[in-house]
Amino acid sequence: MFTRAGALWTALTVGFLILIVLLIFITQNTASGQFQFLGWHWSLPLGVAILLAAVCGGLITVLAGTARIYQLRRAAKKHASGRR
Repeated sequence: MFTRAGALWTALTVGFLILIVLLIFITQNTASGQFQFLGWHWSLPLGVAILLAAVCGGLITVLAGTARIYQLRRAAKKHASGRR
């Protein structure tokens, strides 16, 4: 039987497995890399840099999706109020 608690435990288990894989990836990619962006210069381990880039990309995707959802909700409210 499917329950919300069961789904939560499944999601937590999958999340922890992904976290373990990410930790292994980071520990195996410890070579330091030099990075430059808009005049800033810094050095990071390669695994951390790739993970940081992935997280930033995910945040940009979430922001774009949130803006689109907000836009669609405003359009739906406007359309619903015009029908009355």
